Amino acid sequence: MMFTRSIVLGTALALSSLSVLAGELDAFVAASDGASACWSRQYDAAHLAAHPHQQVTAMSLAVSYWDETAINPAQYVFRLEADLRDGTHGTAIGPCSAEGDKMWCGVECDGGGVLVSTRSGGNVLVDLETIGNIAMTNGCAEAILDEGFALQSGVDDKQFLLHALPPRQCIPAQY
Repeated sequence: MMFTRSIVLGTALALSSLSVLAGELDAFVAASDGASACWSRQYDAAHLAAHPHQQVTAMSLAVSYWDETAINPAQYVFRLEADLRDGTHGTAIGPCSAEGDKMWCGVECDGGGVLVSTRSGGNVLVDLETIGNIAMTNGCAEAILDEGFALQSGVDDKQFLLHALPPRQCIPAQY
């Protein structure tokens, strides 16, 4: 009897936490199946000249919410894209979760991540410095990890202010 009660209480707690999850990141994207928000920035020549150690020349972030399915829990998913001075382009994809009033988005298999916080005007600040790096790769398989690179926090690659884009310009992040 005690075991059954524990299972029932545990299941109820897990189910109630899904509704909490669905509301925790509303500041970034609505908890509605397929809802997406995105932000972007292309750094101009003047900015890059003033920050000679900044390797990132462009960055975009998309976050989408997906309802629970038969094979996946309800979840927030991100896609982060970055272009570097040397012409390298990378993409990171993975889950997001609440981290206080911020959103943590990370790559599985110890691929690092970023903290994202809201700013005025619908903008966001992508913090690479706190975590230190993020694997710019689309998965965990060794061959896939070898194709990507680690975007690391550096002298001028610590935090990135990205500007909100209209929802019609957002391509949903899928994981």
